[in-house]
Amino acid sequence: MVSPPGPDSGRTSPSDIDQDADVRMFWERATELFCVTDSAGRFIRVNPAWTRVLGWREDELVGRLVTEFVHPDDIPRTNAPVVEESMGGHRLQEMQNRYRHRDGSLRWLRWNGYEREGRWYGIARDVTATHTSHDALRASEQRSRAVLGALQEGLIVVDRNLRIREANDRFAEMVGLPADEIVGLTPPYPWWPTDDPAEQAEALRAGMEDLPTTAEVELRHSSGRRIPVLVDSVELPQRGRDNALLAVLRDITPLVAARDRLIHAHIAAGLSSWEWHAATDIVTVHASAFGLDPEGYEIDSETSMAGVIPEHRETLRQARRDVLEGRTDSFALDVRLGDGAQVEWMELRGHALRDEDGAIVGIRGSAQDISARKRAEHEAALLHELAHGVVAVDADLRVTYVSAPAATLLGVPREDAIGRPVTELIPGGDTRLPRPDGRPGTRLVELDLDGPPPGRLSVVISPA
Repeated sequence: MVSPPGPDSGRTSPSDIDQDADVRMFWERATELFCVTDSAGRFIRVNPAWTRVLGWREDELVGRLVTEFVHPDDIPRTNAPVVEESMGGHRLQEMQNRYRHRDGSLRWLRWNGYEREGRWYGIARDVTATHTSHDALRASEQRSRAVLGALQEGLIVVDRNLRIREANDRFAEMVGLPADEIVGLTPPYPWWPTDDPAEQAEALRAGMEDLPTTAEVELRHSSGRRIPVLVDSVELPQRGRDNALLAVLRDITPLVAARDRLIHAHIAAGLSSWEWHAATDIVTVHASAFGLDPEGYEIDSETSMAGVIPEHRETLRQARRDVLEGRTDSFALDVRLGDGAQVEWMELRGHALRDEDGAIVGIRGSAQDISARKRAEHEAALLHELAHGVVAVDADLRVTYVSAPAATLLGVPREDAIGRPVTELIPGGDTRLPRPDGRPGTRLVELDLDGPPPGRLSVVISPA
């Protein structure tokens, strides 16, 4: 579940959604409806999908009770949802209710969410198509065929014998088969990721016994390519015979691609996001770039610091106390990990996490692998400490680094030397700097220059 960060207070205060570009992208572009509500059932924050699905603007929702937009018959289960205990709060068991569109029509929403510290974090999906199809099929076979053909989602009906009774044109497109060839099929279905008929039958029967269900699966197109889809399944009453399974399938290829790009971007940047709640002393890590579960995981704060060297561990604890006690609103620390760790250095950034009343309840931040940067800084420091001047050039003999003594010897400002051919900077004599066998390598060439001591210049030739 994606749990959007709450604002400091109300809709107009800054929030982490606005500060983190990746989170903001998910919040703004998600097709699902995200919301945060307080203990009284009033909207605190909603994402743009509410406007796209229900027509209501954010300023028309925030501050108002959820039940103002719910169909009267669905208010009791909305006010008293079925929940189960979870770490630090309650988790909402799947619930459906009808919401009023701004134009007066109704939309069916399927909800999941959890409650923590008095706030509800909810995610809803518009399943009106499923209910519309369901009602239409129950009303008449003729009307159901019209609905099937008009839907943008794929739709199939499977009876208790696992025979395909209905399939619309969109589903036929998804699997690359004519609709009339799909109707009547029994396992093994050609679009299933595996060919084992027993496995297919077992999965379908398990789904029929636990309806309604939502699942993310892959379909196998007749061309061999895989298509990720989100499947909503409900039981379809049949007059005079056993009930059937109605499944609505939505192609989520763009969503999966965007999710994968985000995870890969985090990993490529060596970046993870995290949050720590003081009340539970639990750290939640999202989109880990350090070889851990990209879906996120929870761990107590002391365990999360076990890999940090002791002196940096205490510095991190102090920074956390300073934010929690209000002495500062944020921190940025470079911490070193112990021997055997996959990452040598991490940059930890954190800022205050506040509740709706503005009280600091924890810290939200990021962790980035900066091992390469630290190594580069160390190498640069060593070059600066050399007594004689050092110029680093790439395999094409263009200057990439100039130490302060070298700039004095050459009489050229350091910023003017970067990028120039080194042969333009070294005066007199044979200025050709050969590479062994014509291949990029690393050489140290020492040259005598006219001028006050030290009068020696070292040129380091590095691979491109």
